[in-house]
Amino acid sequence: MKILFTLLILSSNIFAAPAAPGERAFFQSDGQSFIAEAKGDEYFSWLEDSLGRVIQYNPVSSNFEYSVINNNDGVISLGFSGVAAANNLSLFSSPFSSEEIGIINRLKLYIVASEQRDRLIQQAKE
Repeated sequence: MKILFTLLILSSNIFAAPAAPGERAFFQSDGQSFIAEAKGDEYFSWLEDSLGRVIQYNPVSSNFEYSVINNNDGVISLGFSGVAAANNLSLFSSPFSSEEIGIINRLKLYIVASEQRDRLIQQAKE
């Protein structure tokens, strides 16, 4: 019994738990709210609105913002767009722009999540 218990404890960091399913309300620093669903696991997580746009919390602005993909010297990462998430916000960053905000290529998002997960697992082993 001790061996089974020990194995369970040692292997617990291998299993990543999914984010809690279902949509819920999130609140911005100015009191506005929006509806989104949590995605990911304990190693990497994000929010998605009903249009599938990726949202992350920006501690600098104290707001949830739509995410953008940054590619610095071949390293792909998520960045902040500077556009606060809101219900019924247009897909485009402005009425005069064709740049969609928060629409992230799922393959690139998977790469970012995998790299983050691998980095955290490696740190835990050290």
